[in-house]
Amino acid sequence: MRGVVTDESAGVLPGVTVTARAADGQVLGTVVTDGQGRYAIGPLAVGPVVVTFYLEGFAPAVTRVAIAADADVVADQRLALAPQSETVNVVGRVPLPRPLPPPPLPIPPPPKPVTVDVPEHDRDSVCGPAKIGVLPESLGTIQSRRHKANQLYAAGDELVVDGGTLMGLQVGRNLVVRRTFRIEWEPRTEIAEHTAGLVQIVSAEEFTSVAVVIYACDEMLQGDRLASFSPEPLRTPAPAGSPDYRRAIKILFPDVGHALGAPRRLMVIDAGAESGIRAGQRLTLFRRRLSDKAVSVVGDAVVVAVRNDSATIRIERVSDAIFSGDWAAPQR
Repeated sequence: MRGVVTDESAGVLPGVTVTARAADGQVLGTVVTDGQGRYAIGPLAVGPVVVTFYLEGFAPAVTRVAIAADADVVADQRLALAPQSETVNVVGRVPLPRPLPPPPLPIPPPPKPVTVDVPEHDRDSVCGPAKIGVLPESLGTIQSRRHKANQLYAAGDELVVDGGTLMGLQVGRNLVVRRTFRIEWEPRTEIAEHTAGLVQIVSAEEFTSVAVVIYACDEMLQGDRLASFSPEPLRTPAPAGSPDYRRAIKILFPDVGHALGAPRRLMVIDAGAESGIRAGQRLTLFRRRLSDKAVSVVGDAVVVAVRNDSATIRIERVSDAIFSGDWAAPQR
């Protein structure tokens, strides 16, 4: 499902949160519109889908669409400005209220589970996008919050997981929370994965477990999957050097909800450990001019996480926005 979100004057609206839910309320996907107001969610199962659109300052909108087999659905939406309201305070004398009976003693909250210390690591190596593997790892999925009905989870929340000891989940094991997302880069589509945070198993049975959120990079959602935690230690980036343009690497895509690269944002490059890329390595970001094939430097970045065939980089400095298709040259 894809579409464009605009305001009442037909101006495009970037930054709108678009959420697709099934008829039973299960969240199927959440995205944010890009700089042209566009969004895309999927793939989705056949059947009815309820779509909500939210942007601060505008009235939320809800629409229903029917997903058919092997077909894209276009669902454009126009948002109206939120109505303004005013408050009137009325001051007057009122009789003293009758004394109320003492309230009942509060029920003490359940004891918080005990967690073990997590190894010190670079959070940027966890929180961010990555190139998805052929078989994305899944050791279980988040089902719900343990004590309260809430579909967004924060640090300290206890989560019910539909995976247990038979999937290798043991008490004290740390796991990252991931979901797949799709980026439309005409004329192609990229399928990637995003890590939303870190959890730790505090109780485990054969088929179910309870995990505590250690930290959230952003929103964790019902249906997110758990994968192994392989932390990168905190390290000082390598000294600056000269770019090796002969080993130039293509920039694939930014993180979910972002349309371009900017300082402190994370992006994925199309080379990893197999090509000699290592964590802490500095990169020069550039693009080639078609007119004379000259190199135009647009920024610097540092490698924060490495896979076999790709790596995640953190943008350090830019002189222009960084887009998919730009290049990164390792510094010697």
